[in-house]
Amino acid sequence: MRVREAGNLAEAVAMMRGAVDPTDSVAGLIYLRVLFEYQDYATLQRETRRALGALSLQTAGSAGAEYLGTVLHFAERCCLPFQDVDAALDRIGGVARKDPALLDAWRAVRRRQRHRRTLAERYRGAPSIVSLGLNCLPWHLPGRWGLRREEDFASLFVPFSLAGHTVDGIITALEGDFSDYCAPDSVRAITSQRGHEFVVRKDRSAFWNHNRGAYWLKDDMAALRADIARKAANFRAACGRPDVVFLLATCPVEYPREPLDFLPRLQAALARFTGTEANRVLITNQTARREAPSYRRVNETTAFVYCCYPRKEYVWHDDAAADASDGVQFERGYVSLLLRALLAWNVMQRIDGAAENLESPGGLA
Repeated sequence: MRVREAGNLAEAVAMMRGAVDPTDSVAGLIYLRVLFEYQDYATLQRETRRALGALSLQTAGSAGAEYLGTVLHFAERCCLPFQDVDAALDRIGGVARKDPALLDAWRAVRRRQRHRRTLAERYRGAPSIVSLGLNCLPWHLPGRWGLRREEDFASLFVPFSLAGHTVDGIITALEGDFSDYCAPDSVRAITSQRGHEFVVRKDRSAFWNHNRGAYWLKDDMAALRADIARKAANFRAACGRPDVVFLLATCPVEYPREPLDFLPRLQAALARFTGTEANRVLITNQTARREAPSYRRVNETTAFVYCCYPRKEYVWHDDAAADASDGVQFERGYVSLLLRALLAWNVMQRIDGAAENLESPGGLA
């Protein structure tokens, strides 16, 4: 950890790679978190698989709730097969039921895995859902609820996946093919009230709060720029897929009372990469509290969804909040509305004879 704190995040990863025993919960916890911070998703996925496979009743009894919960949450985040996650849940179930600090996570993960299994049994297709921000929710939720393929955990990791943006910031980045997105004269480093150092655009249209600390800021932010270039290449490749769907969350517009004035410009910017202005775009609003969950068709390839956070103080990216009953219900409703769009656009299809309807919020217990 001293190496990491000195700004040598890559060196810290290299030192730990191949040296961490997956049954060592202390080292394993540090390793997974450092890999997530380093954003080496291929290695994170591989090491999470090792850690998940090593979970047993014996290791669970000595590991502690923090490590067990972290492995389960990373397994979801990394889109590991639900069969593997279910097997691990079964192996540590006895420990989880005796530990209140772990039980909520264990139950929530089991519910999400049940949803993933039901999707696999009753629907065909796994579209390439690409995040357009405006926060990290469009990246995290589809994966842990079964709407992202395991192999796409790394390949669909794009510049908008782990960052904060305005709508104008997204469109401007696309219009310039990311050329000025993080250019030296466009950004500056700031320190948050919690003491975290990260980079923001000077016009406040983007900030990279997951790229924090000395490693990302040193050498004129060289590591951050290289990371963004890699993610931009992923974005360009993803836009060439025939099943690509763009997900833009936390939109402040209250459609249809307010027009989606940015939509023509967004479609034109996406056309630079896809070759069409008829891109599949789902726009969601989570903060309009007077709106019940609902689905609005904007046009043939665009839909707008209201799915409000369950309470004003809800923090969607907090694991404890997401694992609480209202957090699970919120996410399930959000994913159900997303599924409705995917079915309408025929990038997913219902298997003949499947009886249960997952299209409405709450459609799966």
